[in-house]
Amino acid sequence: MTPEKIELLQEELAGLQLAAGYLQYSMERCQDLIGQEGLPPEQLERLESLTSRFARLADLLIQRIFRLVDEIELTGGGTILDRIYRAEKRGWANAAELIKIRELRNLIAHEYATEKMLEVYRAVAVMSPLLLSAVPKVVSYADNTIQRYRC
Repeated sequence: MTPEKIELLQEELAGLQLAAGYLQYSMERCQDLIGQEGLPPEQLERLESLTSRFARLADLLIQRIFRLVDEIELTGGGTILDRIYRAEKRGWANAAELIKIRELRNLIAHEYATEKMLEVYRAVAVMSPLLLSAVPKVVSYADNTIQRYRC
């Protein structure tokens, strides 16, 4: 275990909490816009910001934090699914929900058809609370991990 990984985890946790705050803010600003059609550009921009923040938080959580905790605990390796199932065993979130979050993140990253964006916005509105609920559990676990492995 290297002190560099512990330091990196602390930095990533700070970024995770900041990203969660931004997603929560966007959720509050977009609550009344979800499901509406024919919105003006400034409101569409708010929805696009919401989806971007959802995707960013999902990436930070699954791609960076999950992987880093696995490395620190020497359980690294494997696929994204392996990381998701380990996260479920740690009590962070339900694996099926994390898989849906990951799939939605991938859809956001690759969706360019404007006719599907209403569905994407609705899905983000449904999945954001699940994603946000994992953050304090991960932070608590990671803080305990940092204390345990601190040199």
